[in-house]
Amino acid sequence: MSGTSMASPNVTGSLALLQEHYSKLNTGVFMKASTLKALAIHTANEAGDAPGPDYKHGWGLLNAFKAAQTISVKDKYSLIQERTLNNQAKDIINLTASGKEPLVATIVWNDPIPTTLSNDTVLDDPTSMLVNDLDSKIIKDTETFLPWVLDPANPTNPATKGNNTRDNVEQIVIENPVAGATYQLEVSHKGTLAS
Repeated sequence: MSGTSMASPNVTGSLALLQEHYSKLNTGVFMKASTLKALAIHTANEAGDAPGPDYKHGWGLLNAFKAAQTISVKDKYSLIQERTLNNQAKDIINLTASGKEPLVATIVWNDPIPTTLSNDTVLDDPTSMLVNDLDSKIIKDTETFLPWVLDPANPTNPATKGNNTRDNVEQIVIENPVAGATYQLEVSHKGTLAS
């Protein structure tokens, strides 16, 4: 057997095991759903012809081993944080690059239900349903690094980097960070946050 019929139980079981591993290392506390989603995306293996997400492969192939390793070295070599962004605020997190691998920052948030739903008479309505539009960027000196962005009008195009206004996942990848350098991850938002 193959396809989503086998992928779904494999991913579900793997995510449950990751929650168990996290809980054992964090005095019985489990990750929020958004944190678990961010971890799965952050540690996924690339799939497809170009780096970043795409409409055929999503964020890639689940790598439960790498996700478990990331949990095991939390606060030493990786950060897994659950934070709150207040209205009209910016959250700044300092990141130190090892220089041995890309510097990757992934944020995910649970978005409230939109007041207006998509048009059910339009197949794959491309209208954005995002309520809280968070923005992330990494800054080092005068250089700014932005998250991946997909173009629903051109679904076969590779992801580019820019202002993601479509979904509740933002991932920034710096392929060759300077070893030992401090990078600032800045998270802000547009408009007024709804709960």
